[in-house]
Amino acid sequence: MSNINQVCIEGNLTRAAELSHWQDGKPYCRFTIASNESYKDQNGQWQDVTSFIDCMCTGNYAESMSKHLLKGRRLTVTGRLKQQRWTDDAGNKHYNIFVKVRDISLAPGGFTPKGDGTTAEQIQNDYNQAQEDDSGYIPF
Repeated sequence: MSNINQVCIEGNLTRAAELSHWQDGKPYCRFTIASNESYKDQNGQWQDVTSFIDCMCTGNYAESMSKHLLKGRRLTVTGRLKQQRWTDDAGNKHYNIFVKVRDISLAPGGFTPKGDGTTAEQIQNDYNQAQEDDSGYIPF
């Protein structure tokens, strides 16, 4: 039986996305989103809490979207939670939970990454092409 594993997060990029390649040459892109939440405490005062969520996309999608994912950019990602587990050289066990991104929606508005005149239509075309070409491969 399959369980539901779906996440949707809106926030701002904490830094520019990092595009890298696995040993087999397939691309992946890592980035972190800062997502804010406000609530009233027991004294009626508003409190802000920021969560930092690690994200990763892979394949052609990673290559095409990484050039649009710059620090401060507002976006919404949807995907699923994925857990990495490893043991370091000293035998200590570690784990990390991140979002395996399925879709990225960039916030509309006048912001164009790199100030290069990139239009929303060009970004959407990059996205559509990457979605057609991407296998969703993660080698771990």
